[in-house]
Formats: sequence, C-alpha cells, structure tokens
Amino acid sequence: VAGVSVRATLATTYSLCLWSRLANRILLPLHSCRIDSAQDLYDGVNAIDWSQHFTPEQTFLVDFAGTNNAISNTQFGAQKSKDAIVDQMLWRFGKRPSINLARPDWRLNVQLRKDQAVISLDLGGESLHRRGYRLEGGLAPLKENLAAALLLRADWPGVAARGGALLDPMCGSGTLLIEGALMAMDIAPNVNRRRWGFDKWRQHDAKIWADIHADAVARRERALTRQWPEIRGYDASSAAIRAAEENIERAGLNGFVRVMRKELAQFVPPTHHDITPGLVITNPPYGERLGEVESLKHLYAHLGQ
Repeated sequence: VAGVSVRATLATTYSLCLWSRLANRILLPLHSCRIDSAQDLYDGVNAIDWSQHFTPEQTFLVDFAGTNNAISNTQFGAQKSKDAIVDQMLWRFGKRPSINLARPDWRLNVQLRKDQAVISLDLGGESLHRRGYRLEGGLAPLKENLAAALLLRADWPGVAARGGALLDPMCGSGTLLIEGALMAMDIAPNVNRRRWGFDKWRQHDAKIWADIHADAVARRERALTRQWPEIRGYDASSAAIRAAEENIERAGLNGFVRVMRKELAQFVPPTHHDITPGLVITNPPYGERLGEVESLKHLYAHLGQ
C-alpha cells in the first residue's frame, strides 16, 4: 500500500483532509505491533485506550488491509480488531459499541505488511476521492484524485497560471474538467464535504477546524468572482454531456466549465475568440472487451491528429 508519512500539527492535519487533491485517506497512527498470531492482533488493538478517542455509544467500522501467515484473510483481521475494541468498551463501560457498515461515526484502519501492523484512525472517514459532486458517472469514470494526479503530472497549474486553456475532447462525466477548475481556481476539493471521520473524535478541536474551513470557503467565494482560463469539454454521447452538466452544477462551477456534444473527428480548438494555448487531456477508452480494439483504431487515429 503506497502512502506518505508526515509529522503535523492538528491544524495541518485538518488542512490535509480539506485540501489534499491526491490522498484517498488521511490516517492518524495510534499503535504499531508485530503480528505472529491472531492473539497478537487482538492484543495490539486492545493496547490502545479507546476511551481517549470515542465512546461506546458511537458506531464504528474496521478497514483491514493485508495478510500474513497468522492473518489469512482481511475479514478475519477485521473481526479480531473489532472484537478487541468491543471487549475493551464492554469491560470499561458495560456497553458494546455497534458496527455500522454504511455511516459509521468513526473508522479504524489496520494496515498489515508482513509481520507488522499499523493501527490508525481514519480522519477523513469516507474516501477523500469522493468529493460529492459526481453522482453521475460515465461508462468508465476516472476517480477524482487520479484525475487530479494526471493534471498535476501534466503541469496544469503552471499552464493555468500562464492563462492557458484546458480542453478534454472525450470528457465523459467531466471529472478532469472539474478537477482542473478546482485546481486552477484554488478551491479546496473537499470544501463541500459534510461528514468527516473526526467529527465525533474526542480529541477533535472544533474551533481550529471551523477557522480552517471558513478560510477555504472564503477562498472559494473570492475565486467565483474572478475570470479564469477557458475550461471546455466535448463528448459524442448526449448522456455523458448531461451527466457532466449535472456534475459541474453540483461542483458550483456553472459558467466556469463548459461542455457540449461533439464527435472526436469534429474536434478543433474553439475559434470564436482567442484562447491562450494550453493543455489537451483526456481519458480515452482502452478497448478491454473483445471486439473493441478494432473499433478503437479509428478513434485513436483521430485523437493523434
């Protein structure tokens, strides 16, 4: 499992949750231990004083990743971790916290690599790539944080700073366009998120969080009063264009991102007014299913042209 480890203040951690365009999860490690048996895992989770973090009235969920000789599957690992928390709460308070698979109050994350386990709180809650604007997707939607990574790799922030346009000739549901707009306009990708993994955490500082969130809202409001580079998408599918329009509206970017139905063979840069040279980026179909490869040859020829 890939990841980046940092030391940070609580304020910086909140900012990472709000502003990271690439992270799936922001995890707070609480304990690490060697796992040579199922009992080692139980003891490792039980070594944490969970009363310092949550109450038995709150619901939780265990995300478990990794296996070794002692923990042969992730479901078993999650069960042992859950048992340790429930037993500790029952012993301390005489109450059993419940599992909630749909909307838990907090998430435990356990990463097992060979014989080492890292036990963490998931401060983001639901995966951070779910920005909230994409209820409508295309046939092969691109994850929001992957779209952001592609844009960063292509130096879109630098292109945008020079006034360059962003064009996607096969935009689908508009993920690349929306992420590009949020990036260029300095809008926090998760500013509209309503639920966080730290909401009911006993060490949550509501004042620090409120200040950081208020600053992000103010920056978004300022961005919406300015002129920005052209961001435009096209797609041959009317359904994809409708989905993109709805996603753009939910992202609050009407007037900043424009889409229209157009075949790839008809794609040319707009000429009705001057557009500064910029970036063309797209997520083309891959032809993974039988019979698709041949039909995609013409599409890729047009794309190359």
